[in-house]
Amino acid sequence: MNAELRRVVEELRAALDERDEWRMMNALPAGARPESLDPGIPPAVREFLALSDGATCGDVTVFGSGTLPGMQFHCDPVEGAAVTLGREKWFCIGVISDEPFFVDRASGAVWYFPDTGVEWWMSSDFAKAADDFTTFFLESVAGPGHPRLTGAGPDDQWPELLEHLGRLRA
Repeated sequence: MNAELRRVVEELRAALDERDEWRMMNALPAGARPESLDPGIPPAVREFLALSDGATCGDVTVFGSGTLPGMQFHCDPVEGAAVTLGREKWFCIGVISDEPFFVDRASGAVWYFPDTGVEWWMSSDFAKAADDFTTFFLESVAGPGHPRLTGAGPDDQWPELLEHLGRLRA
């Protein structure tokens, strides 16, 4: 397991316990038993779920192992969509402000639809957020890339928690 990922998740959990308002809308639950995780889950995502079985971090939600199978419909091709997805190539791991984000099964890279003012499936703007899920979590969920990824302001609870921990500084 990635030591930095483990350290950051533990640091975030401890910070959540410091203020009730941070804990109300954010969560990093206990990890799933590795042997209970579906082998079809991409490796870096499996590693994260063994550490935290899902997460709610401000506007970013990482689905827990029990929810993941039912959310893969986001990968299904949508008629008229600007970007064609498919379950063979993509794995939906969660949502950013209710818009799904995906792991490329072949490369492990994380991709998402930046907010362009249209529904995600109508957008042609499909962007790589990180080369792998661990980097995505450390940099864009729990790090300085969070405001850029979500559009969250400094007064929102999750960025406030990240600032408290010094994690918004690049």
